[in-house]
Amino acid sequence: MNTPGSKTLADINAIMLTTLPIAYVKQVATEKGKGYAVCTGDGTQLAIFATQDAAYFAAKQHDLEPMLLH
Repeated sequence: MNTPGSKTLADINAIMLTTLPIAYVKQVATEKGKGYAVCTGDGTQLAIFATQDAAYFAAKQHDLEPMLLH
């Protein structure tokens, strides 16, 4: 039951998607072997890093909320 001023799950999801830009970190193949790409929600690749940690922290430094894809 919603009380006046309470938020539904849909409201919370909408707020999160507009206030926390999400970046996806996924493993990719590169010319030098395995790498980790930082991608936007629509799949646009922003950068590739040698390690998953480097990709994760680079996303955080750019005010993105990284999500790891397996």
